[in-house]
Amino acid sequence: MAFLKRWKNNWELKSLTFDQLFNVIVEVVTKQLDEVEKADVKLEADLVNDYESDSVDIVAMLLYLEDMFKNASPTTRTVVPTDKLGQIVLVEDIFDIIYEVLLGIESKMETFTEIKPDFDILEKRKKIGELYPNSKE
Repeated sequence: MAFLKRWKNNWELKSLTFDQLFNVIVEVVTKQLDEVEKADVKLEADLVNDYESDSVDIVAMLLYLEDMFKNASPTTRTVVPTDKLGQIVLVEDIFDIIYEVLLGIESKMETFTEIKPDFDILEKRKKIGELYPNSKE
């Protein structure tokens, strides 16, 4: 199953602009991947080949996004799907996943409430993979 990437032709998300959502992705990528500079994060970048990330890094980024948007809906818990984990190759794929999650939340709102990312959560959270700092040796 391919990613929908509906946002390329028609931006439907009301809470965040393309640039705002991309900024969230930049923050998440650079939080997990210390060696990647914010200016170097591009949608078309290959996570493994360009940034030397692995599956743990990709899972961590999805978990960060889930945490950042956990209060997006007063009635449902924000869950970032992991069933497409093996298909995530590009930064764009992570962008697409969170776009679809947020769009789904907005579509279920009885009264529209703007969804805002919680950057404080990202700052407070310990980098995943560093819980046991000597494990990569």
